[in-house]
Amino acid sequence: MNRAPLLLTVTMLLAACAVQAGSSPSAGPTGGIDGVEELVAALSNGQAQARQGGTFDSAPLTGQGVLLCVGREEVRTYVYRTAQERAAAAGQIDPNDPSHIGSSIAEWMGNPRFWQAGRIIVLYLGSDARTEALLTSVMGPPFARGVGGGLGAPTVSAC
Repeated sequence: MNRAPLLLTVTMLLAACAVQAGSSPSAGPTGGIDGVEELVAALSNGQAQARQGGTFDSAPLTGQGVLLCVGREEVRTYVYRTAQERAAAAGQIDPNDPSHIGSSIAEWMGNPRFWQAGRIIVLYLGSDARTEALLTSVMGPPFARGVGGGLGAPTVSAC
């Protein structure tokens, strides 16, 4: 009895389970996006002008807050030292109600959508469909999405 096909099938099944267990909720076309620089490059390749626009207080999340300007839209990135730190922080965000982050409640100015890849979490609060589509094209679908409009869009943009 040749056991090679059975062994191959079991090996492939175990590998698939390991990949699924280790995948992030926003596993998507994140090819090579580990940090801010790679995200800016990917967004720029997607026909948008993207640049770093400064820093911001990252509370209630941890990590370093780095503001990106995608066209005239603000996109917040939270940068972590490792992908494991990013995953732990993302685990604190309620995927169905991202105003709940751990034991904190955030009052977002806009409708929050969160993506993650590598060492970064990305937050977009704006209402521009093209910006959201671009983020989704390079990061995959958001792992957390708010319902409703939040407290409204910010009146002044840093971009």
